[in-house]
Amino acid sequence: MNSGEWYNLFLSHSIRVMCISSEEGFAKDVYEYLYGLLEKQQQFPEGKFLSITRQLITLTEEENEIRIDKSSQVPDGMIKWILDSYLKSNSEKFKDYVVTRFEDTFTIGKMISLDQMGLYSCELCNYTTLYKEQLYGHRMMHYFGAPS
Repeated sequence: MNSGEWYNLFLSHSIRVMCISSEEGFAKDVYEYLYGLLEKQQQFPEGKFLSITRQLITLTEEENEIRIDKSSQVPDGMIKWILDSYLKSNSEKFKDYVVTRFEDTFTIGKMISLDQMGLYSCELCNYTTLYKEQLYGHRMMHYFGAPS
């Protein structure tokens, strides 16, 4: 197995938390908060099965990424709850921040609109594209139907 295959295997056995913010040290702060609350969860009967170590829950600061090895047995719902709790801990500072999830990746960061990302979206069906012209053509399909 080459190094790329090992890396993909590692990622498939991990839950990722992507920390997106222009704020210095954001990923480290999220990591410490997450790790601290996961350690506390072990004190409760429901958390006895958790395996919380710095080897299983890691921070890659250059990539602003936290990896939680699935062998730690941390439920996805607990991760989401802790990340939401972090944002609520300073709701004024993080008022535009959200936690989203897609498959095995959580993202915590500032919510931005599609326009800010350079994307255009149909108001009728949420179709999204990079091009204004393509969106215009798509909208015409709604009004006039597909050509036969």
